[in-house]
Amino acid sequence: MSWTWDDENKEHQVDWKLVAQYSPREFGRFLRSLRERAKLTQGDIGYRVGINQTYVSMIETGKRDIRRVPIKRLLQLLRAYGLKDEEIDNLIKAWSLHTDKEKTEPPEDATEVRPYRLPVVEGGAGSPSFEDAREFMLFWLPPMKGKKETSLFAVKITGNSMEPLLYEGDYAIVDTETPPLTGAIVAVGIPGDGIVVKKLAERNKQLYLESVNPLYEDIPLPEDAKIWGPVISVVRNFHQGFPSKKLKALP
Repeated sequence: MSWTWDDENKEHQVDWKLVAQYSPREFGRFLRSLRERAKLTQGDIGYRVGINQTYVSMIETGKRDIRRVPIKRLLQLLRAYGLKDEEIDNLIKAWSLHTDKEKTEPPEDATEVRPYRLPVVEGGAGSPSFEDAREFMLFWLPPMKGKKETSLFAVKITGNSMEPLLYEGDYAIVDTETPPLTGAIVAVGIPGDGIVVKKLAERNKQLYLESVNPLYEDIPLPEDAKIWGPVISVVRNFHQGFPSKKLKALP
């Protein structure tokens, strides 16, 4: 049972550690029970979030895993089902601590992954500090053994300066606690340019930021720049079968 009764506060308490172990189908049933307790319809939930009833139905039947939707919509959905911000925080923390063991018969060779809720910055824009990030996303990644979630952040790649290694739309996962070494791909905060992802090189005792794409020139590492850390993982989405979303369609 994920529900217990709190006699003092006269309300149900949820065991979030147990809920975090639910498969998409089980979690969908959990959400449906919240909706029915609140005497809401699937249409009510959809109206609150700005989505159609079919989308809500897919979540409640486990056909769509709510944990894999963008963090903004995830928060909207959980609030629409009546969860308070404190309860949502407890749930996300429980997801982060629990190694996901899907009960939907994953492939035998499936790689074990777990959720990481990370701050996200857009490459080449905004503040040079990831700590100023206003957007957070859930990333399902192989367990980062020995690394703290608070030391990680993601950079959304823009432009083509790092192709064919990194494409626009990729998310580069950066570890701020690992010392950067020359030759590594790193995230660098540059005042006026935000955070950029480049290859760190050294020539004649001078550090340079190199692009993989030969069309771009190397630049000396600015004195006021901060190297946040190396890129340790990449999350990539393919757009119509291509890694870069700016490729033109054939006539």
